[in-house]
Amino acid sequence: MLINRRHLLASATALTASGCTLTPAQRPSLSKPLLPGAPLKVSEDRLIRITVCTRPFRPAGPRIEAQQFGDKTVIHNYGHGGSGWSLSWGCAEEAIGLVAGHGTRDFAVIGAGVIGLTTALRLAETGAKVTIYANEFPSETRSARATGVWSPSSRIGLKSDVPDGFADKWEGWARKSFRTHQSYMGTTGQPVEFQPFYPLRPHDPSPSPRATRDFLHLDRGLDGLMPPQSRLPDEAHTFPVASARKGMSMAFNIAAYTERLVRDFLSLGGRMERRTFPDRAAALGLTQPVIFNCTGYGAKTLWGADELAPVRGQINWMPAQPEARYGLFYKSVYVLSRGDGLVVQYVGPNDEFGYGLEDETPDLDEMRRTIETVAPLFSGLGV
Repeated sequence: MLINRRHLLASATALTASGCTLTPAQRPSLSKPLLPGAPLKVSEDRLIRITVCTRPFRPAGPRIEAQQFGDKTVIHNYGHGGSGWSLSWGCAEEAIGLVAGHGTRDFAVIGAGVIGLTTALRLAETGAKVTIYANEFPSETRSARATGVWSPSSRIGLKSDVPDGFADKWEGWARKSFRTHQSYMGTTGQPVEFQPFYPLRPHDPSPSPRATRDFLHLDRGLDGLMPPQSRLPDEAHTFPVASARKGMSMAFNIAAYTERLVRDFLSLGGRMERRTFPDRAAALGLTQPVIFNCTGYGAKTLWGADELAPVRGQINWMPAQPEARYGLFYKSVYVLSRGDGLVVQYVGPNDEFGYGLEDETPDLDEMRRTIETVAPLFSGLGV
């Protein structure tokens, strides 16, 4: 039976006019959806790639200082551990501040990861002539394989090795970077966004062994930047866990973010040249009088940075889920639904996990254990 739209509207108008409105008991109930919403589709048959990244850990924290080699000035900006994306803007500003008094407007930047890109972009914004030299272009670098989350204290140094006053300097880098990251929110491609984040406590928590090294954890110095976490009532979520909390996380769509940085740099007249530097002499042979060393872990070989230690990290990737944009942490596994893919990563029981491992070969057993850990969180939810 077809219902005439005009008759339907007329009937509704007449009903309202006669005072025949629905009582609260007659109104249809709208059940509140349980968090987190759409389930994440985590399974081995959805795996699209595995990437491995070697983080450049420096016990004394990032090195940002000038060094003279004859008539060449090298400004180092490397050793950010797992905090490169998070601290990049603040560290870039400090690094370019070291060129004052050099009298040149022609600069070389070696390295096209996030530290090289942000340093080069800040230089180009001053009207300088800037050329990035790199064997690997941005999408090929270790920076392109990062987790993509705001983590300014991740393997940033050791308590026993950082200099006095380091915590204050780090806080300055973090706050400057945070403000700049926010300026990219809402722009084309959503390179930066805030997402709900759920730390989950299992019913059978395993004791976490303490790291043998005194890794710094400085996030408390940034109180007030992010909304605080709160405990969720059991009836408010669908996770099969002992307890759940909810907070917010700043997430990076690294593919879109990298593309934006490159586009902005080139639009300001910047140049990129693919070049391999077999040794320090080759790097010092560049024509520019001031060279920014932003080579990350590559500084170990190119500049003799023997203090650098590799920290291996592996990411298992699945297709992006725009309908389910949130992250969680469960049994040492980090899951993040980014615009450029679903990240599933085992981060280990403490910061020592992956320390000293330079091998970037994907570990299939680690991948399977990681997926098997978090897949049950979404079982029975239509995945």
